[in-house]
Amino acid sequence: MLTGQNGILNRAQEAKEKTETANKDEQRKLAQAEALMNTEKTTYKGVTLPEGFAPTKIEGEDSIGDGLVITDGYGNEYVWIEVPKTDTVYQTAGLNITNFTNDEYDKIEDDLHTYTNYYRNGTEYKDVFYKDNTSGWFKDQNAYDELKHKMLKSVYQNGGFWVGRYEAGIEMNRTELGETNAVPLTKANLYPYTYVTRTQAKVLAEKVEAGSYTSSLMFGVQWDLILKYIETKKITVDSKIKETLNSNSIIIGNYNNSLWNITNTHSKYSLDSGNSFVACPYPKKENANVLLTTGADSKFSLLNIYDIAGNVYEWTLEKTSEGVAGTFRGGGYNSDGSSRPASFRDFLNTYSGYSSLGFRVSVY
Repeated sequence: MLTGQNGILNRAQEAKEKTETANKDEQRKLAQAEALMNTEKTTYKGVTLPEGFAPTKIEGEDSIGDGLVITDGYGNEYVWIEVPKTDTVYQTAGLNITNFTNDEYDKIEDDLHTYTNYYRNGTEYKDVFYKDNTSGWFKDQNAYDELKHKMLKSVYQNGGFWVGRYEAGIEMNRTELGETNAVPLTKANLYPYTYVTRTQAKVLAEKVEAGSYTSSLMFGVQWDLILKYIETKKITVDSKIKETLNSNSIIIGNYNNSLWNITNTHSKYSLDSGNSFVACPYPKKENANVLLTTGADSKFSLLNIYDIAGNVYEWTLEKTSEGVAGTFRGGGYNSDGSSRPASFRDFLNTYSGYSSLGFRVSVY
């Protein structure tokens, strides 16, 4: 009577969880309403927010140490990635740059590579321009460098950047390559925005409304900075977090060889490479390729950033050291957590697009 499936204690716990969820949903709606009224930049806990955004102020989402979450007026959420402006990080650039020359940008970038060196794993991949005549790609070296310098300057001056809490999502499931007119959303329980080429991902990320800020596909160094941020905030409570991010991410990601039980009834799963989805709950009891909608379970969240490991690989603006230019990161639902951890990077033809390949939006 007390502890069975329908016991008093079980029902009491379920009622408590439903109340907590309802309270969080209400707080989220209030934050969205506040965001709609924020027509100017605001500052919260030492971090500047773009116009049209507000902090959720929900417990567990309300500090840089836990993963500070902001929302726009329509429920798209982003997490602050702290990059401390300290001598430890900027060992050659220093802390007093006022004249941002190409040489100074190179110093900032080199320092960030040193800071995240553990997650670069000796790679020769770099955030440099490469020619591609696809419509929507950077027209030349200057255009690429202009965006990269804007990102580097913002990270240096503001002490970080915003990243999508979730993989880019879409309300109608995509099952093949083709036109991409829908602006990507950054919300839970959406279909991952897949079957996109590298250039399509770039163009889509730039369509996201971010006030006077810039929205873009992530550079490679930004991905590494996310991992470093997670490490610095989690290392005191998880001594193995570096290995989890860099060697085997099975316990934090949706992989072929990860087992889990999704009870979130708002999420969906696919057993046929994203051609069709079924509503959860779903217990995964054996190795299998199971694609999930965005933010399906807190098991896949680190500092409020979901699916940085597994579910779908994610395009970046990084250039490979191979003959093929397009770089993707982070592992997918059809791979295993040890060979494709969160830090994983590899290359594809830039015109490739699969059910296991999506992207994520950054804002700075």
